[in-house]
This record gives sequence, structure tokens and C-alpha cells, in this order.
Amino acid sequence: MAKFTVTTLAVTAVMVAVVAVLTFAVQFPIPATGGYIHFGDVGVYFSAIAFGPIIGSIAGGLGCAIADIVSGYASWAPLTLVAHGLQGLLAGYFGWKRGLVGMIVGWAMGSLAMIAIYFLGEWFIYGLGYAGALAEVGPNLIQNVVGGVIGIPLVLAIRKAYPPIDRIGVGRTWQEAEG
Repeated sequence: MAKFTVTTLAVTAVMVAVVAVLTFAVQFPIPATGGYIHFGDVGVYFSAIAFGPIIGSIAGGLGCAIADIVSGYASWAPLTLVAHGLQGLLAGYFGWKRGLVGMIVGWAMGSLAMIAIYFLGEWFIYGLGYAGALAEVGPNLIQNVVGGVIGIPLVLAIRKAYPPIDRIGVGRTWQEAEG
């Protein structure tokens, strides 16, 4: 069973910060829903595929939710936490320590989950209706494509330049280190 070490904690904290900055730095508003698209998915996919589902889930969920809060979109933070958390979890579960095909499967699963959660949340929780929720599917798809197109090659390049990166991360289960 993988252990959650001090190194893992540090990597997780750094990846949360990276995702938050990428989400906050450049935002494109979506007038139909009051949301926005961003480059945070690059960080979500990178952290999930490079470091695994646990770090990907924490970095994706917390990083994007923090950006929502500091950007003035605090009402979106709970939905964002779930959508991007599951996105990172699935991308890491299917893509971590895998070849290109596994990474693409992880990206696809994460993308589908994130888009579906936002669609359902906007429709049923935020009351935007079917049309309002549907208006954000396209921008969310673009956001995910950009995240995968940049995030996956970045993981491959870093793996090539620094192969020990595959030893960092937490697998599908974890336990606290003793002492």
C-alpha cells in the first residue's frame, strides 16, 4: 500500500497552488451561465497523470475551487470542487503510470465526468435549465481539450527529462506513514 509521505504532501500542495493560479490567471467569461473557462485543466490533467488519482483529485478540486472563491465566483466553488475533483480522480486512475493510450483514456474519462457534473449541477442545482446548462457544454469541452492537449505532452516531456517523477505520488489507496 502506498504511503502518504511528506514529499507527497508537498507535491500535493504545490499542485493545488499551480491549478489555482492557472485557473485564476486567465479567465474567459461564459455570459449564458455566469461561469468562465480557464487553463486550470492543464494543471488538473498534469497533476493527475503525473502523480496519480489522489493528488489529481485534491489538486483539481481544491485548486479550481480556491480560484472560484478568490475570483468572485464563490457560489460555484462547491460544484467546482466536485467536478474538478472527480475529473482529477478519474484522469489519474486511468492515466497514471500508463502509456499514451492510458493517458488519453484518463483524459477522456475526466473530461466526461467534469462536463456531466457541471451540466447536471447547472441544470438542477443552479436552476439554469436545460438550455442554460447546455450552453456551457461547448466551452467546457474546449477547456478540457486544451487541458489534455497541453497536459499530456507536458507529462511525457517531464517523464523523459526526469524519469523518477513516476515514483512520486499516491496510488489508488493510501495510508499515513508511521513515525
